Amino acid sequence: MKKKIIYLIITAVLIFSVIFLLIKKPSNSNTTLEVPKKPIHWHPKLKIIINGEEQFIPPNIGITIGNNIDNHISGMRMSPTHTHESDDTIHLENNKPWLKPETLTLGYFFEVWGKNLNNSCIFDYCNGENGSLTITVNGQSNFEFEKYIMHDKDEIIIEYK
Repeated sequence: MKKKIIYLIITAVLIFSVIFLLIKKPSNSNTTLEVPKKPIHWHPKLKIIINGEEQFIPPNIGITIGNNIDNHISGMRMSPTHTHESDDTIHLENNKPWLKPETLTLGYFFEVWGKNLNNSCIFDYCNGENGSLTITVNGQSNFEFEKYIMHDKDEIIIEYK
């Protein structure tokens, strides 16, 4: 009788352990990863290819020079998501990313740029008979599109073909 009870307890513990591990299993989706609780300075890379042609990502997206008042520049302002050069590098610089985690998303970068990105369109190119939109992150298909939370050294490729 004792052996039977011990066997039932061990079986129940194993079943609950498996269920717990399945529930807590991390997703391949980075939006489920915790937003950092410390300042970040990350540099994901972004490549956009439309119908086989790589698109130019301009420098200084998200950077504005302040007003010229009485021949004096009042300063420079940077969005937490911006570019400096035209080298495909996005700069994510945020002292408190946990306060506005949306500033880490691919969609926020496109919003700052003033361009369109969602799950079916990039710029003016939308899924349909002329082509379809795909995104890969570090070589893996990604289906989060504008909601994708970028991370340091990500290699993001958005392709419409």
